[in-house]
Amino acid sequence: MRAILTGLRLSKEGYSSSRCKHTLWAFLIVLGMGCSASSTVVPQADGDSQPVHAESPTDTDRVQGGDNEVKATITDVNEVDGPVRKETLVGYYAWWMKGAWMDLDLEVYDRIVFFTTRPGSDGRIQTRNGWPHAWVSFLGRSDSLGIPVVPALALMEADSIKTLFSSKEAVNNLIETALMLVEESRGAGVHLDIELFEAVVDSVRDGFYHFTDSLAIRMAQEWPEATLSMFAPAFDYDGLYDLERIHDGYSQIMVQGYDLHWQTGPSAGPVATLKGWNGANWEDVLIRYKKAGISSDRIIMTVPYYGYEWPVETSKPGAATRGEARIITYALIDSLILPQYQISIDERVTEFGASRDSVSGSPYYIFSDSSGYWQGWFEDETSLRTKYTFVQENGLRGIATFPMGYDKGILDAQLKAHFGRRLPRVKN
Repeated sequence: MRAILTGLRLSKEGYSSSRCKHTLWAFLIVLGMGCSASSTVVPQADGDSQPVHAESPTDTDRVQGGDNEVKATITDVNEVDGPVRKETLVGYYAWWMKGAWMDLDLEVYDRIVFFTTRPGSDGRIQTRNGWPHAWVSFLGRSDSLGIPVVPALALMEADSIKTLFSSKEAVNNLIETALMLVEESRGAGVHLDIELFEAVVDSVRDGFYHFTDSLAIRMAQEWPEATLSMFAPAFDYDGLYDLERIHDGYSQIMVQGYDLHWQTGPSAGPVATLKGWNGANWEDVLIRYKKAGISSDRIIMTVPYYGYEWPVETSKPGAATRGEARIITYALIDSLILPQYQISIDERVTEFGASRDSVSGSPYYIFSDSSGYWQGWFEDETSLRTKYTFVQENGLRGIATFPMGYDKGILDAQLKAHFGRRLPRVKN
């Protein structure tokens, strides 16, 4: 989720964020306009933005209807017929979304992760973002629907992670912190979101797995009905994660299925790639996890409800970048918290049109302004449908979305329609 948190650097309780090495946390609807092929349009003298069509694309299709159309709307799904779903659907609810939950269909999800609480380098809780007391209404609503809400315990600062897992005392503190959060969730569980994308010494990695192993054992003893889940990167060959060491007590491994092209990366491209694109895709990620011995029924693939708009060198899809991307969403985010999150996917596609990459299935748009070319890549109804089918065909545990509300609830409707009805949870 680090890419999203980049935008929180200016917020009171936000994170300073650096880039993830290979991956790290969309979308739907957009336009109903067909786009005819034409040559590149250069900026006018007054600097107004102009749409740009792909340079003789060989790996892309124009979006002109049918299943590949990038649409402006989809049919609301209020009632879902058919069998009870087999897969688990998890939604990340970010603290900065405030009261957005009141307008969302929470019943889409089997489980919600509150994102996030944060420990310090000593392993003790440092930032709660209101958990749980400021979220009583949200938790009450979720409870009335029988949907468990678990807090995320997140660490993303490299120095803090290295310091913490180098200290036996800090690791023991972190175990107790995690158990405290389980208790505050009334036994629903806890989610670990520890992200480090750089090489570490063996002692840090050993400390990390001592923590994860010990926590799994303690929770099995003290909270046997609780759900223990953890974030795991798509690719991390020299960093914190050694997949073969993930304890069996973690029943849900939330795999990073997003930022396969990232905010500060060298080239533009699909944020969540199903196949192709030099191996930075879901198919290769799944191969890696299976080789590590992680069973399919533990894997939950995470999809982004956001996209990126990169400044690029040329109009060719996947062109080299010339700077950091801007985050684009369907729903505009509170400008007081994230003033830079004010680029609407809907508006961009309406203005500039959209194409669909024929390999990854992801939609994108291209335009130019006085500064040069720009490419925006995101997910929509069609591209996400292929990923949901991939999850089902490969027998994976399910899908997670990050973050809830960035899609105006519309992608949630499609998620519900695809996977079917949620089995009501029986409370003890």
